[in-house]
Amino acid sequence: MSFKTKWDKKAANYSRYSSTLNPFMKKVFDFIKLNKISFKDKSVVDIGCGTGVYTIEIAKSAKEVLGIDFSLPMLEVMLEDAKSNDIHNIKTIHSRWDDAKIVKDFDIAFCSMSPAVKDNETFLKMHNCAKEKIYLGWAGKRESSFLNPIFSKFNSFYKAPSGGLELLNWLKSRKIPFNFKEINEKRVSIYSLEDAIENASWHLGINNVEAKKDELEKMVKEAVNKKGEIENIVESKMVLICCK
Repeated sequence: MSFKTKWDKKAANYSRYSSTLNPFMKKVFDFIKLNKISFKDKSVVDIGCGTGVYTIEIAKSAKEVLGIDFSLPMLEVMLEDAKSNDIHNIKTIHSRWDDAKIVKDFDIAFCSMSPAVKDNETFLKMHNCAKEKIYLGWAGKRESSFLNPIFSKFNSFYKAPSGGLELLNWLKSRKIPFNFKEINEKRVSIYSLEDAIENASWHLGINNVEAKKDELEKMVKEAVNKKGEIENIVESKMVLICCK
């Protein structure tokens, strides 16, 4: 199964937009405001927008938003949620960021927790397409009470994706001014047995870790608590970068 297909399959169970911002998202938007970046009446490109968790919130005040993602099911979820929230100023491009044709300059480029922006070429493309840039990425820590032992069982480890720290180094090496903030997050999720197996299988697959189905299902069943549920506590560190 290809990397893209794995993300397409995840769309149905991925996080979706809520008009009530969670505490983590509030920290993100507060820091953006502190850096005097406003989305009001601006043109915005959201790179690797996924299901539009941030895109739709940004579109509430922006003039127009272009969401780019290589997963069509993710984009379809975003447009469905935008419509249900009476948001009609979002357009989409179904493409990898590497291949996307950018024919105009934007006021703001935004990217959150996406593998789309990950190296010198994609950093530069994001930097050059807009006057102001906002990037939210991993900062080297992601611990999962549920997934860590599963990855260990299959001779691997559950690691934070690349992105945030690499972009900080990229900006420093080019002497590009920026402000940043590290944000810690602790998230608790409750899964049914079926959802937990699907979640574990997806994370193993996206990291190219081979696992025998019967062994994986046995491990997941052992994690079921007295309520018949599986609790997953994820502690992560992210870095939020604002650059003009």
